[in-house]
Amino acid sequence: MFLKTLKIENKLGLVREIEFHKGLNLIVDEDVKITGNNVGKTTVLRLVDFCLGSDGKNIYKDPEFKGQDNTLIENFLKETEVLITLILIDDLDFTSENIVIRKNFLQYSKKIQELNGENITNNKEFGQKLKELIFNTSVDKPTFKQIVSKNIRDEKNKLANIVKVLHPTTTLEEYEALFLFWLGISTDTHNQKELLVKEKTREESFQRRLKKEGELSLIEQQLELVNSKIEELQQIKANFNFNEKFEAQLEELNFLKLKLSKLSTELSRLNMRRELILESKLELENERTNIDVNQIESLYSKASKLIPNLQVSFEDTVKFHNELLDEKIRYIEEELPSLTEKLKTVSKEVSSFRKREKELSEYVSASEYSDDYDKILIELNSFFERKGNLEERKKFWLNSNEKLNRINEELETINTEINSKDSIIQKRITLFNKYFTKLSNQLYGEEYLLSTQKSERGYDLIVTNIEGNPSTGKKKGQIAAFDFAYILFAEEIEMKIIHFIMHDQLENMHDNQLSTILVDLANSINCQFILPIVRDKIPADIDIESYIILRLSEKNKLFKK
Repeated sequence: MFLKTLKIENKLGLVREIEFHKGLNLIVDEDVKITGNNVGKTTVLRLVDFCLGSDGKNIYKDPEFKGQDNTLIENFLKETEVLITLILIDDLDFTSENIVIRKNFLQYSKKIQELNGENITNNKEFGQKLKELIFNTSVDKPTFKQIVSKNIRDEKNKLANIVKVLHPTTTLEEYEALFLFWLGISTDTHNQKELLVKEKTREESFQRRLKKEGELSLIEQQLELVNSKIEELQQIKANFNFNEKFEAQLEELNFLKLKLSKLSTELSRLNMRRELILESKLELENERTNIDVNQIESLYSKASKLIPNLQVSFEDTVKFHNELLDEKIRYIEEELPSLTEKLKTVSKEVSSFRKREKELSEYVSASEYSDDYDKILIELNSFFERKGNLEERKKFWLNSNEKLNRINEELETINTEINSKDSIIQKRITLFNKYFTKLSNQLYGEEYLLSTQKSERGYDLIVTNIEGNPSTGKKKGQIAAFDFAYILFAEEIEMKIIHFIMHDQLENMHDNQLSTILVDLANSINCQFILPIVRDKIPADIDIESYIILRLSEKNKLFKK
């Protein structure tokens, strides 16, 4: 799959359109005496990466200087509704099928993330669809972003490492899936392996917490000791000279005391309620008896003078008053029968329980009950509680060990399947090294080798470097040799791949190696080599005009024409 076109548009129209070709593609900053920063060279690489699934934040955020965003670029991308269109094509030399990707920098309902006209806003689904279209595979791991991570080397870890191009926290299991995929070996089981490894890590973490309270063997020994103590105390308890029903009687006595306490409280409440009712009744009766008839008659006489036709007589008024009091008395007396009945019932219960309490107290007193027996009961309860705690911890250990055994068995099955492919893995690496050693020798007169490093967790890939740590320029040459060798290797095993390589910051390479990469390698291999570079860093003997796909400068930045 090759790059065909990268188009930048916004709501005002076309901003920039870049056409790619086979071989060397140069993005040149033509300001010779200026640093070459901030004109948008690297941004082209990041726009391609954005279309292939990155979040695009590195276009206006510097990962090394958090909080120092380029708000001018961010505002331009969002406020002018910039839309990026990337077209991929199977073969630049012949008419072939295109993949059209369109993305913007907006969110939610305004988010555009189209793949061949279908808007797929879910990032995981988008990456999965791309993987199926480009690599013709639906395996869960590695992800599409992981697979193409070495094709777009625009950030520090990708520029400094040959094969370890993912985030620094990436696990060896994830790298194993990626490396095997790069070698064209099935990774169907790696998603399950990764899930199992995560589950194993969680379980091992849980066991580390359990160990703080004691290993399983210690807990089992503690349980043995506690059980023997319980047996010993129960034997001592059995030796006390109690009647056969002593424990049941003691338990019943304690229950009766609790019940009597509650009934006494209820009895007090009922008595208080009854007394309040009787007091209220007495007050109302006194009010009826002590009514000042003369005063009411005087008031009535005055009212008659003011209202000659007063229809209610004095006698009626007194009668009404008395009837109202009678009604109040009847109302408060309504509760008395049920209250009295309840008092009788509760009193009867209390009396019955008191009698039974006395009997039980006599039974218990007749036994050899003592403070020593109480101490034994307290101690027994303490040991039973400790036993319960230890049995729970033992249960955690046994369940955790069972889970770890199951995980290890499943991992062993998967690793056995992967190990069975060791022969083909080594053959693929030998084939890859045929190209890698040739290209590295062509660049530096030295032969670098890729090899496997195997551990319990899986396969790792390392590049052997005979001379120790290379210079920055030489390291970049090694990376270029690796990426070009991979194109040749993948074509020989007829593997579906991305045929473009995008590298940043090759300026500090020696002119001889840079010339070899730019002229000999980039144009002799079936690929596209996209390189942003400052014009005066290009060796003078190279005629670059036919390779330039984009010219930038302070007066002609990527987002300004």
